Amino acid sequence: MSAGGGIRFQPAKLRETPLRGLVVRFAFGAFVSVVAGVVGELWGPVAGGVFLAFPAILAATLTLLEEEEHRRDPAVQDARGAVLGATGMIAFAVCAWALALRLPAPLGLGLATVAWAAIAGGLYQAFGTR
Repeated sequence: MSAGGGIRFQPAKLRETPLRGLVVRFAFGAFVSVVAGVVGELWGPVAGGVFLAFPAILAATLTLLEEEEHRRDPAVQDARGAVLGATGMIAFAVCAWALALRLPAPLGLGLATVAWAAIAGGLYQAFGTR
């Protein structure tokens, strides 16, 4: 996103992304979707549904890191950001699942979002800026 505009689609950027990077992103998204299905089968659709946010969060995290962090080895930065973002989403999922039936939905989701931001932000500060 640019400072003065909205969301843009730039097909040329796909050609700039190495095929390996696209394959890794697709494989990770597929893996997480399978995990969400297994979690849904074992603990119900509410728990499984929370895990379906991971592929979307991964894509957003990788895109933001690519734009914001121009490092010598972008593949390492992408992988690091994906792991840190996914860890934050695990904190969100655990909090949302634990609080879903105990608190009103807006409060439970708000607390889960705070947990995600605290965990992901703390991990990024500790490990993401190397």
